[in-house]
Amino acid sequence: MMERAKKRRYRTDILIIMVLLAAVLVLVYIRTNPKWKAAKLTIEPANRFFEIQCIEPEGMTLETRILPPEGFSRVPVENGSFGEYLRKYPLLPDDTKLPVFDGTTINNTDIAAIFDISLGDEGYQQCADSVIRLYSDYFYETGQYDRISFLFSNGDECNYDRWRKGRRMLVFADHSFEIPAALPDDSEQQYRNYLKEVMRYAGTLSLQKESEVIPPEELHIGDIICNDTHVVMIVDEAVNDKGERCYLIGQSFIPAVCFHILTWTEGKNNVSPWFTQEQLSQDNIPALGYGLNTQNIRRWKDGFQ
Repeated sequence: MMERAKKRRYRTDILIIMVLLAAVLVLVYIRTNPKWKAAKLTIEPANRFFEIQCIEPEGMTLETRILPPEGFSRVPVENGSFGEYLRKYPLLPDDTKLPVFDGTTINNTDIAAIFDISLGDEGYQQCADSVIRLYSDYFYETGQYDRISFLFSNGDECNYDRWRKGRRMLVFADHSFEIPAALPDDSEQQYRNYLKEVMRYAGTLSLQKESEVIPPEELHIGDIICNDTHVVMIVDEAVNDKGERCYLIGQSFIPAVCFHILTWTEGKNNVSPWFTQEQLSQDNIPALGYGLNTQNIRRWKDGFQ
């Protein structure tokens, strides 16, 4: 009798252990295999009440929407470069409210242009995430998969080449571990899943870890201005006969919104999307906010020249 009772307890214990193990494996799988889903964005007119210089409303890409200032021309970029990728990026119609991931909009009438870029439905694509997204999408769309690799804020690497072969990142607090947790998958959906995982754990701190401070005179397309709080990216560049340069600057923020082009304002009759080299060489750059200054001008990895 006692022997049968022991066997029943033993079988029960084994069953409980198996159930708990199965539950842990399911939780690990769910945790290490995020699912990206596009948010439904609201597109509506903003009814801008002042004019922004250099805007061609009918243009539907960056290079056709925002023209260089008088006396300036865009710097040459190579075919297939990141600069060309950004210049040809599709835009939402001119004078559109800024779409938010949750379906609402923000009526920032001083935005020069809004990228026609998707957002995840959980709102991860904030300031640093939008920069990471553009870097990564460029590499993905040009087949440079080996360059799709980003650090988490804790300094650990999340590599897409390994991700698509079935490796995943298991994260506990400030620690992460790469483990085999899925089958190989080259689909675009899996690529978006990878980006969602990066966006969960990367940010301004990780972008700083992957970049180096450069002087303002070395600024080029793809460079960032980044501190612990915020990051913006240089998305285009123009120059005049004197060698003076000006730049277009883009950003996202919290809550997650579509990447968009900033303007600086000196009265409602002097609103421009082009930031001069002189403005970006000041100790502080008040037009950008968030305490950004010349010490925050950085180049991510090797840059895009």
